[in-house]
Amino acid sequence: MKTRTNIILTLAGLLILITSFGSIFARSSAPAAGADVWNKIGVVSVRKVFTNCKRNEKFRAESKIEQEKAIAELQQLRAEIKAAEAGLETLKPGTKDYFDLTQKLAQQRALLPVKQDYYENQFAAKDKSWSEQLYKDMLDSVKKVAQSKNLELVFEKDEPEFPFERADELMLAVRTNKVLYSKDAVDITADVTSLIDANSVKP
Repeated sequence: MKTRTNIILTLAGLLILITSFGSIFARSSAPAAGADVWNKIGVVSVRKVFTNCKRNEKFRAESKIEQEKAIAELQQLRAEIKAAEAGLETLKPGTKDYFDLTQKLAQQRALLPVKQDYYENQFAAKDKSWSEQLYKDMLDSVKKVAQSKNLELVFEKDEPEFPFERADELMLAVRTNKVLYSKDAVDITADVTSLIDANSVKP
C-alpha cells in the first residue's frame, strides 16, 4: 500500500514538473506583446514619391516645353499688338489703311485674353488629370509593395518643410500630417517610387 502511494505521488510530481516546464517554455518562446506590431505597419511619403519618381521628372520637362511655347506665342501676340498700336499713330484716321489696322488691332486685343485663359485652363486640366492618374498608380503600387512585405497597414507620412511662407500653409500641414512619429515602421517610399518607375517604362 505504501509503495503504491509513493508511485502515485511520484507520478503526480512528474506531472506537475512537466506542466511547469511547459508553461515556462511557452512564456519564454512567445513573442513579447507588441514586438511584431511595427513589422506589420508601413509608411510612405506621397510628396517624395511624386517629387522623386522619374515619371514626374519626364512630365514636368515636357510640360515646361509646352508652357514655354505658349508663353512665346502670347509674347509674340503682345508684340504684334504693340506694333499695330504704334503703326496706327502713323496713319491718317478715316483712310482704308487706318480702318484695316484698327480692325486687326481690335481682333488681336480680343484674342489675347482668350488665349491666356485657354492655356491656363489647358495646363491646369492636364496637370490635374496627370496627378490623379499618378496618385491612382501610387495607391496600386503601395498595395503591391505592402503585400510583398506582409504589411497590414500603410500610413501616409510627409514631413513638413520649415519655415512656412504663409499661415494657411502651416494650418494645412497641421490638418493633413497624421503620422507624427513612426520610429520602427517600415518605410516603403523608395520601393513604391521604384515600382512606379518600373511600370511607367513598360510598353
